[in-house]
Amino acid sequence: MTISSLLTLMGIWLAALVSPGPDIVQVIRVAPRSTCAGLLCAVGVFSGTVFWIVASLAGLSALITARPGVLSILQLLGGLFLLYMGVSSLRSGLAARRAPAHEVDTEDYADQARAAGDADVEDMTNWRAFKLGLVTNLSNPKALVFFGAVFAQFIRPDMSVGWTIAVALILAAMSFVWFSAFALLVRAAARWTARYSAGIDMVSGLVFGLLGVVMAGEGATALLKSQ
Repeated sequence: MTISSLLTLMGIWLAALVSPGPDIVQVIRVAPRSTCAGLLCAVGVFSGTVFWIVASLAGLSALITARPGVLSILQLLGGLFLLYMGVSSLRSGLAARRAPAHEVDTEDYADQARAAGDADVEDMTNWRAFKLGLVTNLSNPKALVFFGAVFAQFIRPDMSVGWTIAVALILAAMSFVWFSAFALLVRAAARWTARYSAGIDMVSGLVFGLLGVVMAGEGATALLKSQ
């Protein structure tokens, strides 16, 4: 790999990171609960990214290129999980809308959501926050497309160990910095987002659900065509 190729890959990766998607939506949902929850969700997303990077460098990208059916299966499973998260988010938002109104600016997101009976907040342990970030990234259609198609264009079988490690570290570091900073930014605006906690969960649910339907549909269609 050359320096120009690396810079091109970094630019594409940065665009993929900051563009709206399931990872961003999940951080927006979790980060207002607490700083710790937001950062652990970001670390979960980062951990998922590390998995995709390592798996791709270990041969996943080549496997998907040689056997497109693998990508179809991953799309189907990821889409079904996104649908599950969509239903959970919608239920959380609807529960919050039915709860008694609270005076704005007197409590944070977690207080208002807890009063609304939001089980997600009651159960938002450190492990749960991390797990939400991790599984969201692992089922993220952007990650599947990037590492299954785009990333493969930059990886060569004869790439040296030094370049392989450098690429992995650079992409992982960019992911960690972006999602950690974004989680802190969302947490800083928690008192504002508390006013719209129900709407955030409902919109998140619709986004997850729509992406899940599209992703699962594409995976199922591709599998049927391959039969």
